[in-house]
Amino acid sequence: MSAVLDRPPSGEPGPTHDRPATMLDAEIIIVGAGISGIGAGIELLQHGHDSFILLEAEQELGGTWRDNTYPGVAVDIPFSSYSYSFESDYPWSRLFPEGAEIQDYVAHCARKYGIADHIRYGSRVLNSEFDAHNDTWTTRLAGGEVLRSRYLVAATGLLSQPKLPEIPGLDTFAGKAMHSARWDHGHDLAGKRVAVIGTGASAVQIVPEIAATVARLYVFQRTPIWVGPRPDFRLGRRLQAALHRIAPLRSLFRALSETSIEALSFVIVSYRRLPFLVRGVQAGVRASMRRSLQDPDLSAKLIPDYELGCKRPATSNTYLEAFRRDNVTLVTDAIDRIVPRGVVTSDGTLHEIDTLVLATGFLTTEKGNAPSFEVVGRAGTELGAFWDEHRLQAYAGVAVPGFPNFFLTAGPYSGGFNWFTMLKAHLKHIRRCLDRARAKGVTRVEVRRDAHELYMQRMWKRAEGTIFKSDSCRSANSYYVDRFGDASLPLPCTPWWRVLWNSTASMRAYRFGSAPESEGARD
Repeated sequence: MSAVLDRPPSGEPGPTHDRPATMLDAEIIIVGAGISGIGAGIELLQHGHDSFILLEAEQELGGTWRDNTYPGVAVDIPFSSYSYSFESDYPWSRLFPEGAEIQDYVAHCARKYGIADHIRYGSRVLNSEFDAHNDTWTTRLAGGEVLRSRYLVAATGLLSQPKLPEIPGLDTFAGKAMHSARWDHGHDLAGKRVAVIGTGASAVQIVPEIAATVARLYVFQRTPIWVGPRPDFRLGRRLQAALHRIAPLRSLFRALSETSIEALSFVIVSYRRLPFLVRGVQAGVRASMRRSLQDPDLSAKLIPDYELGCKRPATSNTYLEAFRRDNVTLVTDAIDRIVPRGVVTSDGTLHEIDTLVLATGFLTTEKGNAPSFEVVGRAGTELGAFWDEHRLQAYAGVAVPGFPNFFLTAGPYSGGFNWFTMLKAHLKHIRRCLDRARAKGVTRVEVRRDAHELYMQRMWKRAEGTIFKSDSCRSANSYYVDRFGDASLPLPCTPWWRVLWNSTASMRAYRFGSAPESEGARD
């Protein structure tokens, strides 16, 4: 293992021109200190890999749950699944915790498992390039500092870069405008006329929270969303105490929530073979939505005409009911433009407002996201450009040929309903690669192109059988589907399949070697 140099303070350029290229700042650099980055650090420490740095662009860890603090923000699956499996004994307040509670949990895990000392804040990564002569990654930060590592792990998350709508005149609005992920808590909405653009997961939580406070609320909907009931409840002291004392009870909670998630995943990925399963669940959700709305006109506008599962459904006990309030107006006419006084729709109506909330989601499969920095492989190819030309793809969701010693915590064809289930499987797979390289005494790990292509052919074939490729989904405007028409974000298999595959897949899919011999036997 190469020696690790003392690192200069953040923001100061390090001595990169007068030192040997084989000298490392750390064996492993992890980019991002959210749930994925913290989890990666814990996985490494627990298996003897202690030479690593987590680079975090902001001044606080947390990622999604640090950035999203809008009214009503909460997780949409039970705490028993939305947590690290090794840290299940935590005093959650309710079945579906609020965002601040998730943020506290992530910080707690970073402290408890010794990750906090490995984090460098204010370290925004611009790009990283593989040095094929030395089997190292050279990572450049904003401010000019350069770091070298043997391995590079991208853990920048999926929902980190807000997506602004392309609406003419957006920059001319004279009132207060903010994206849901950049909520301004100093702006009081009481008595204001407010417009919310978007009806995705964020809007489902924001709308009912602010409806009783604002004078007038306009909700602009392009595509409706399936909304099921949320079986949420506060965890009383007795139940909290029981969960703390009885580990099998915590395991039971997790098993029940994981089974329900697995069942929903099975329904979606088996659509072509078993379409009646989707339609059966869909009928129940439709009936529930009609009961909540109690209005045929609202039902016609708010109940989707695409099938359940084309885009991630939401759960809420208050969103649909909010549209029955006198001060809430659902607008389904297309937005024509934004003017200083408000929003003009295609029918010529000006909706005058004081505050504009953009609940328009995040970049997902677009170039420049996940990872959110440039990654240049051994042939000088940039990862985003490679995907842009050859479709999004990654072996086991973590590795791409041509990018040695580089791993993704959430690559293409790996998403699902539970981030933690995906993360656990991926981190174990990555760690197995690192363990094998260490055991062999080599400095390069790269997925073989033939193994990668065989895997991707399987993924593309399986994706054709999922609901995402059905004709029904064409009107869903789903962020699961990329510009190629591929449903490249979700895994076209069940979560349990992923856990089994990533835990047991043969390491023969990878080439283990060292420079310069690796250069002579690429694929």
